[in-house]
Amino acid sequence: MTVVLSARGISVDVAGRRVLDAVDLDLAAGELVVLVGPNGAGKSTLLSVLAGDRVPAAGVVELDGAVLDSRPVAERARRRSVLTQSNEVSFPFVVRDVVRMGRAPWRRHPEASRDDLAVAEALAAGEVHAFADRPVTGLSGGERARTAFARAYAQECAIALLDEPTASLDIRHQHRVLARTRERVDAGGAAVVVLHDLGLAAAYADRIALLEGGRLVAVGPPRDVLDPEVLTRVYRHPIAVVDGPRGTLLVVADPASSTSPTPGALA
Repeated sequence: MTVVLSARGISVDVAGRRVLDAVDLDLAAGELVVLVGPNGAGKSTLLSVLAGDRVPAAGVVELDGAVLDSRPVAERARRRSVLTQSNEVSFPFVVRDVVRMGRAPWRRHPEASRDDLAVAEALAAGEVHAFADRPVTGLSGGERARTAFARAYAQECAIALLDEPTASLDIRHQHRVLARTRERVDAGGAAVVVLHDLGLAAAYADRIALLEGGRLVAVGPPRDVLDPEVLTRVYRHPIAVVDGPRGTLLVVADPASSTSPTPGALA
């Protein structure tokens, strides 16, 4: 497979604390990689470095074999879309216009001829067409999240970088967002997605990258990475992994242990 995005030796310091430490990660065309790990593990920070929105203290990111920083911002915007956790829109733009903002990188390019079709497809992908003419400021949190996803989807980039796109969504829309992302990956695209739900990660990822304290603990197929002993140690909570229907993996946390320390957990 062709590597389209590569991170080598990425370290990041924030307020004197190292939040990423010598991280290596590749993303290939046709691959969906999910970043998982407890709060503060460095998932969002790594995604921002991969997007070029944060400059690391050490290491380099390459896009299509060239150093990311060497590429103009407009060129990056046509190659990769970025969906961050913060999707706030302060002005009362209607949803349709917010989604159309995703087409901005293609202005004055031949691809701009697809604007109307791309917006229509994105409205359907995010399932936001029913309120496409409502101001985004009047939407619920989940509706805003779906609108933000639709805007990134309309950008029609080969690489998608999504930070917790399912965080405020119901079950149906969690799966819809990841299924639409999976479809684009299967068509030759690539994606890195930050998720907290390990079950969703198991269902949609080709590879999972598990982070702990700014370091990569494991990278590989879901069945290799989602090891109960490793997850229990990293998350400091008893976790079981069992086979579900149609070859899926079910990740189950023990609710009875929520008020007591996990045996063997890190101090």
